[in-house]
Amino acid sequence: MPKLESVLGEFPHSRTTGLTDADAGLSRARYGSNELTALPREPVWRKFLAKFDDSIIQILLAASLLKIVVDLFAHSAIAGGIGLGATLALLLGAKVARRGEWIPSLLFLSAAALFGVSAGLGHPSVEGLAVMIAVALATGVGFFSEYRSDKEFEKLNRHKDGIRVRIVRDGGIRTAASAEVVVGDRVFLETGDEIPADGRLASGHDLRVDQSLLTGESEAVAKRPSPDDAGELDPENPDALLRGTHVVDGMGEFTVLEVGDATMVGRIASRLGTPDEASDADRRVRNKLAFAHIETPLQGKLNDLAGLISKIGYAAALAIFAALLLRGSFVVEPREVFWPADRTELLSVVAKLLDYLVYMVIVIVVAVPEGLPMSVTVSLALAMRKMTRANALVKQLVACETIGSATVICTDKTGTLTENKMTVVRWGGGGVVGEPAIPSESIALQIAINSTATLEVKAGKSTVVGNSTEGALLRWIESAGFDAAELRKRHPILARSTFSSDSKQMATVIETEGVRRYFCKGAPEVVLARCTRIAEADGSDRPMTADDRSRIETELGRAASAAMRTLALADKTNPSGGDLDAESELTFWGFAAIRDPIRADVRAAIQQCRGAGIEVKMITGDNPETARAIAREAGLLDSPGSELLTSAEFNALSDDDLKARMKRLRVLARAKPLDKYRLVKLLQEMGEVVAMTGDGTNDAPSLKKADVGLAMGLAGSEVAKEASKIVLLDDSFGTIVKAVHWGRALYENIQKFILFQLTINASALAIAFLGPLVGLKPPFTVLQLLWVNVIMDTFAAIALCSEPPRPGLMRSPPKARRESIITSAMLGSILSTGLFYVVAMMALLLGMQHYGWFRGDGPPSAEFAEFTLRQVAIFFTVYVFFQVWNQINCRSLSPRHSGLSGLQRNPLFLGIASVTVVGQVLIVQFGGRLFEVEPLGAIDWFAIAGATASVLVFAELVRRVRLLRGARP
Repeated sequence: MPKLESVLGEFPHSRTTGLTDADAGLSRARYGSNELTALPREPVWRKFLAKFDDSIIQILLAASLLKIVVDLFAHSAIAGGIGLGATLALLLGAKVARRGEWIPSLLFLSAAALFGVSAGLGHPSVEGLAVMIAVALATGVGFFSEYRSDKEFEKLNRHKDGIRVRIVRDGGIRTAASAEVVVGDRVFLETGDEIPADGRLASGHDLRVDQSLLTGESEAVAKRPSPDDAGELDPENPDALLRGTHVVDGMGEFTVLEVGDATMVGRIASRLGTPDEASDADRRVRNKLAFAHIETPLQGKLNDLAGLISKIGYAAALAIFAALLLRGSFVVEPREVFWPADRTELLSVVAKLLDYLVYMVIVIVVAVPEGLPMSVTVSLALAMRKMTRANALVKQLVACETIGSATVICTDKTGTLTENKMTVVRWGGGGVVGEPAIPSESIALQIAINSTATLEVKAGKSTVVGNSTEGALLRWIESAGFDAAELRKRHPILARSTFSSDSKQMATVIETEGVRRYFCKGAPEVVLARCTRIAEADGSDRPMTADDRSRIETELGRAASAAMRTLALADKTNPSGGDLDAESELTFWGFAAIRDPIRADVRAAIQQCRGAGIEVKMITGDNPETARAIAREAGLLDSPGSELLTSAEFNALSDDDLKARMKRLRVLARAKPLDKYRLVKLLQEMGEVVAMTGDGTNDAPSLKKADVGLAMGLAGSEVAKEASKIVLLDDSFGTIVKAVHWGRALYENIQKFILFQLTINASALAIAFLGPLVGLKPPFTVLQLLWVNVIMDTFAAIALCSEPPRPGLMRSPPKARRESIITSAMLGSILSTGLFYVVAMMALLLGMQHYGWFRGDGPPSAEFAEFTLRQVAIFFTVYVFFQVWNQINCRSLSPRHSGLSGLQRNPLFLGIASVTVVGQVLIVQFGGRLFEVEPLGAIDWFAIAGATASVLVFAELVRRVRLLRGARP
């Protein structure tokens, strides 16, 4: 038996009064719920192993393995040979098996096994172990950060489960989450809706569906009911409606036949775990069902920066290796590196060369900002959460940064600048003008029938489902005692032409008392042009005169000047039955003046945008008078030279003429969807970064074209939300301004992190290079450098990127598209502070070497013969404390603001800095031989803290010098 007949046989009221709640429970138990099984995800362990697939990590592992093998040879040639042979066999086996991704992990396991052997022989390779720990921590930090980022994306993917649909239950229309839809449900569709399940169309009017998700075809497909239940539920059948596709025009009702994993989308999703079977359609669905990790423009810029610094780091590391080699060959007595005379000396030379190699690689790890992209991801995730709390749901991380660079915001009027609480405040026509009159039965019938909106009562409150303007009309007639749902039941629809931005009207034909009646509703100028008669207050009609037209146009002008939206109603008995949009000789019944009050915070928000160098342009379908009134109230037309253009005027201008007038254009009235797209295109050609709001299906092209598309979360269609990068959960313009604020703060915070990191990079490379030149390798062990790296790449990223927006941020101009992320002021700070570090640390190093500073009575260092453990601990701690204090300096990029300003208002920053200090104390007090340190006394700690705080004083002096030289704030 065909599926449709089976379902209707099991639930006979599906197409009339709909399922009962009990029926829905039975259907869910038998056919399942409308939820898709989660997409297959890469196992966590495989993601972790993938972190080892990095050239730096592999160099470290190879160095660790070689170091352990050399140590084994030094104590047992047999054990060393066996260990080396076993390692080579493992690696060769992995290569033969073409499992190259396992090689890094085998290197790690081999090094761990050989370390165990060396420990068992009583000669553990401490440096080899240190490198392994460095690798484990470095990969662990990166893995954990990406794991957190993946979780953020999963949360975003789940937001689609809340899509609301209209269904019939127990004889009434109600809204429900798409996950609550069951087989047998009768679902209503209109323009902009996403189809929640698979089924067959029961009735429809001009229904067109975008099936590109499944077919890849961009053209919408017409759908019509089929007299039988023939054929499969696939895109080719004209009555088949499939989950995930979108209604782009018309309206209809369909019966649900498949839900959840049984839908076509669900079946494709179930095959995604086997890539060989995935078709192009499968991949399209996968890309739609899960947000992709997209490299943002900022990440691309930072990756370029990381590449440049990496080259410098590699070159510096080679120079450091050469300096160490020269020191070992000609400076140190006895020579560390020379042509060996026997096997013992050969092993000694190899060991020293490996020491140099390991040190060189560790310097690269510290100096090269391989954690920079990860830090950006952390920053973007933090900004995303902040924006979500501010009612801006970020769908793509790219939007977090781009919205902060916006130079133009193109905004809708309704619901964004206004409250979207449409109310009929005046009726003009039929001899009645003034406060809303009580509508006649004929007017109520027209409003109820010629509308797709409905009123739903939840918790005693009436909510509009559908178009808000139609909802205002429905509320008006229901307040007069008319039941719109009952009127619709008594008068079945014979034909309908849905509203579109081109026709600006909607028409419906019904039959009542044996007579066909044609109802028309739309823009007053469109409807009035088709009318030849006018209705009187008593319901009779007469020919329309020129005076009537003049009076109506005057009343419409008054309503528009008061920022009211107007909709005209007309009808005709026994229409011709041809083109509904071209029906003529109508009877004009009047017009409703509907007002949507402006939001209280809009004027201030627009002024804030102007102060931030962001231009605001309002795009609305309203007539020029209404648009002008709202724009003046919002403060958009209060400056000399501000212009308002209609769609006709806009399209009459060439691209060059429009670009010349673009700075003055503030309002575009009677706008069409293609006008929005053209406006965005021209602004982008002028170098502007454009944010565009939209709520309708027709807004999708312009939302995608804009640098940042912002969809309305309350009134927006699912197509608009799909095309956007940010969803405004409260539809408010003020939320856009908050998003811009956080986007700018994100950019500055990343600049702060770069300033901090590059200062460490520059100083670390300089100290590591200069040390061997003066005959002394700086006493940094592998684990010490690792700790500095963890502070730099992780703690500092979270601390600096958690900074709230600074005061005055919205009074500075937006960042240009091509502007370098490293400003001249940042470069000067990097060089000056880095030089301060180098001078201080080299002075300390030379003082320890030549004058015996802080030698104490403790034991000498096993790794650095020139120093005692106490000296190594002090040198290490001084360097770390310099970084802790410099984090505070980097909180401010402006010479007018100290890094200490507002420090107490960021507890997360203070907490991370405290964790760093506590970690350093624990390492020094309890690290012992592992970190080549010995415990310091309380006086030592206070002295180091006080001395290293000098970098704060130095930074403040540099700020004062910059101000005296006229630096920008």
